[in-house]
Amino acid sequence: MPGAAKSALGALAALLLAPSPAVGEYFPNLLLNGACDAAGFLNGLRFEMKGRTYTGAPYYKATTRNDYIYWDPDCGGGGDGQARWILDDNEPDITKLRDLDGDGQCNYYARMDSMDRSKPPNSAFWKMNCGGATAESRLIVLADITTTLTTTTMTSTSTTVSTTTISSTRTTTSTTKTTTTVTSTSSTSSSTSSSSTSYTYTGTSSTISSTTSTTSYTGTSTTRTTSTTTTTLMMLRLTGVCPYKDFLEGLTFVEEGYTASGARYFKADEAEQYMYYDYDCNGGGNGKKRWIIDENHPDPTQVQDLDQDGGCNYHARHDSEDDYGPPRADVWQIWCGVEWVNTILHLDMVSNYTYDDGMDESNSLKLRGYFKNSCQKNEYLNNLQFEFQGVTANGAPYYKSLTSPVYVYYDAHCSGDMSGSARWVIDDDSPSLTAMYDLDGDGNCSYIARAKSTDFSKPPKGSMWKVDCGGEWKDLWMALVRLATTTTSVTATSTTVTATSAKAITKAPVIINGAAGPQHRLAFVLLGLLGLLSSRQ
Repeated sequence: MPGAAKSALGALAALLLAPSPAVGEYFPNLLLNGACDAAGFLNGLRFEMKGRTYTGAPYYKATTRNDYIYWDPDCGGGGDGQARWILDDNEPDITKLRDLDGDGQCNYYARMDSMDRSKPPNSAFWKMNCGGATAESRLIVLADITTTLTTTTMTSTSTTVSTTTISSTRTTTSTTKTTTTVTSTSSTSSSTSSSSTSYTYTGTSSTISSTTSTTSYTGTSTTRTTSTTTTTLMMLRLTGVCPYKDFLEGLTFVEEGYTASGARYFKADEAEQYMYYDYDCNGGGNGKKRWIIDENHPDPTQVQDLDQDGGCNYHARHDSEDDYGPPRADVWQIWCGVEWVNTILHLDMVSNYTYDDGMDESNSLKLRGYFKNSCQKNEYLNNLQFEFQGVTANGAPYYKSLTSPVYVYYDAHCSGDMSGSARWVIDDDSPSLTAMYDLDGDGNCSYIARAKSTDFSKPPKGSMWKVDCGGEWKDLWMALVRLATTTTSVTATSTTVTATSAKAITKAPVIINGAAGPQHRLAFVLLGLLGLLSSRQ
């Protein structure tokens, strides 16, 4: 068999063997943030799943650029490489097992070593090419995005109403009586007179005319398409705790973000209680991976000992290798005052918080961050809610806190120096709505926090921010969760009514055979029907 034919058959066999998404299987789109300035064009890109590679791993393509995310067990193809997720501008070859971009080496924007090929992590540290001699470690967030497209079509009915009005010319018949007298004279004395009467009928022709009055209702046909993009945040309600920990009973834990390992972490909606995944709770290097319920906020930049206490102190734990989420119903070890007790805890899915990924007046932002141990000066920022205020001169939205004079806005050059990099800013100065840069007008970059970004359409959902912690700038993970209100949009559809009427000539009642009243009305009906029938022929 010729080599070309073999290659073609091999490629076809690979395509057929490559696992495809199962019926009902769903993979959300991914929204990328966290890239360094040199690769800032990647921030804000949305990646959608295109299929699966030969290994069965999903691969994704950016919707607006030729950039890809895929899993490669050996990017150099030498057989001794490290499995990893790759962010690349080369499309992966789904018929190949390794070196999917076919370049024989490991060239890409960024990579994240991982043996888990099921999906790329929502949040993890990637090695990224940022223009320097060595790759930089960057916390890359790939937020799950669910897009719902709703199309509403409103079509009006065009109706034509035809009314036939009969206009008739009254026919008048006049009768003239003529009497002729003939006198004859006879030879006798008697005479006879005869007379004859003749009747002459003089009439006018009867004309029936039909006048049509037409009213046309012309409506506009309107199709409204609404695209709603939402990100789902997990909400879990805890039940089943022992009496000693009854303050935990019934708490609802809301997904707050992702830790450095890529696992979700949660905060109780009405209490300072947390749930998170820890690789080693005391940081000793020999602990077990577990889900933890704790009163201490986890540090999302850590992989182990997330509460930074150097020990394993918490309310409850569940040993697990699964970092996707805590179990819905399973045995936990919970401290019940005297000893650790094995107890089945239930974490029932309550509903979901959603945030709208678009920019409109319904958006409000809630700031979530970890300040307790590392930046106590700005701990008041945690849980601040910001409301959309409008748009600045550069076209970006800006927000103001509901309870404090704190603002979130976008500044292309915060000091006015055109060499500065663009950034989102949290500031206690109100931004100018007319300035294109240095929006607080102070001539320098003085603010509470900033996150560099080339995406001015919206603040990053989750990113590393530089925060002023009292004379020292620190890298802190902060999330600006978009809380969406339900908005009902009503589109007014105009209806144009065109009335065309041929005015009927009004005549005196027609007398037919001397009849009026009911017969007259019946005759009108019959004539109307005749007019309609004639018009259809």
